[in-house]
Amino acid sequence: MVVTPLKTSWTPAEVGQVLDDAHSRLVITDQDSARLAAEDRDLPVVDVDAFEPWLAVQERGPLPAGRCGWRMSYTSGTTGRPKGVVHPWSGQSSFSDAFTRSTGWAEAARLPGDGLHLMASQLFHGAPLTFGLAAMARGAPMRIMARWDPADFLRVLGEGVVSTTLVPTMFRHLLALPSRDRERAQAASLRTVLHGGEPCPPDLKRRMVDWLGPVFVEYFGFSEGGMTLATTEDWLARPGTVGRALPHQEIAVLGDDGVPLPPRTEGTVYFRFLDGTRFSYFGDAAKTEAAYGPDGAFTAGDMGWMDEDGYLYISGRRAEVIISAGVNVYPAEVEAAIDGVEGIADVAVVGGPDDERGEQVVAFVVAAPGVASEELVSAVEAAAVERLAPYKRPRRVVVCESVPRDPTGKLLRARLRDQLWGGRTGFAASGTS
Repeated sequence: MVVTPLKTSWTPAEVGQVLDDAHSRLVITDQDSARLAAEDRDLPVVDVDAFEPWLAVQERGPLPAGRCGWRMSYTSGTTGRPKGVVHPWSGQSSFSDAFTRSTGWAEAARLPGDGLHLMASQLFHGAPLTFGLAAMARGAPMRIMARWDPADFLRVLGEGVVSTTLVPTMFRHLLALPSRDRERAQAASLRTVLHGGEPCPPDLKRRMVDWLGPVFVEYFGFSEGGMTLATTEDWLARPGTVGRALPHQEIAVLGDDGVPLPPRTEGTVYFRFLDGTRFSYFGDAAKTEAAYGPDGAFTAGDMGWMDEDGYLYISGRRAEVIISAGVNVYPAEVEAAIDGVEGIADVAVVGGPDDERGEQVVAFVVAAPGVASEELVSAVEAAAVERLAPYKRPRRVVVCESVPRDPTGKLLRARLRDQLWGGRTGFAASGTS
């Protein structure tokens, strides 16, 4: 059995893309969007709203220990078209054995097994779910927040929480609470705050460390398998680092010619499994091959550099992925959703600064002759509501005379990003000196 968690905010079309790609045979949900997607494909639905009565009549004994399967995470790469990630070990062992072995993730991330783990993120988020289950496997009971609320988080923190996983946007929410509330917060049991999913500016992290102490472990990685970890001690000694590779991996920073670069020289960040294993994208050999570079190394398009001791610093992305509140948004997908709006002559989507979410989706649109700007903005917003999950929708729609393209027609997103950011960067490591 292969299970795939999906975002509950997705539209029926977005859910349907994955159902089709994964050849899904069953949908478990409490969301109308997924019910509709399943109905369109004549797929059976286990409705969570009716789950409790079903559960009540099931046998209470243990399930067979030898059942095999895995969780196939979906990632969208640079195009926004979701693809499932398959590793060589996927489905090769039972769920129970895989659950037991997952304690290694908890140990590496300093997630204790002797106290309460607080799940503050929604359960479909890959890293929080992976690390949360690993903490459970190590022995920690898990408490799941119904929804993210910074004041509620502080209250629960005082009830014996030992570990949790957050994203920097949550840091901003917590620091925006009245200082008296933060000063009264009880966090005596807290030993590990794991964080990642989006760039964390140094000033933001330093404020969190000053408040809660050296309890932070930062991760950088992606579903395909590359990952680094940095303790608070690592970060204080090397501000901006996202850490070093895990023991079974190595990092290579390569130039455009595929040649390894010396320390403190920016290039494309690649990961390689030391045992030579390779992941694949489910049903997409071409995309799988495109992800790999020299000697079996793979990249998600991140730009960065390493110091002499192997600590990695991320300085940007070659792929124009927008990271908003720790969730990836793909410009090509947003453009495809609004490009057909009547009255649009051209469109470009990029990430702009957002003090709360890190980045926000900004759509630049060119009006066709005779189309009023106000009408066009309203039409774009209406199309986004119909076709895109809320986190993907443009928070700004800018009507302009043209969007920059080279002589071949290729969109020059960097110029629009530079216009919005004015030389600033959302990354902690914006230079190599």
